[in-house]
Amino acid sequence: MARQFQPVRFFVMMGVLAFFVCGVTAFYTQRAAHGRTPEERAAYAIGLKAGEEAASDAKLPSAADLNMMAQNYFKRQGAGEQGNWNLAFENGYTEGFKKRHRAP
Repeated sequence: MARQFQPVRFFVMMGVLAFFVCGVTAFYTQRAAHGRTPEERAAYAIGLKAGEEAASDAKLPSAADLNMMAQNYFKRQGAGEQGNWNLAFENGYTEGFKKRHRAP
């Protein structure tokens, strides 16, 4: 025996499904904002902390200086791929520096 199509039930279920899919997408997008691997997230966190601890009268270092700082931290930590580590550290340092040194 065939069931009759119920449009209200269909649209409610599609709405619930769309809400669920959007929630999962937002969760993974936010999670990946600071790196996709645990090593990248660790490098980001280290860079963020180093940026927040920068002297209050300091200026944001150039990209080359940030790269050298990231390489020095990588040599001490030694986890993951160095290129990914450097990028995550630089992003974290820049964000931490900007958070600490906001213009009034």
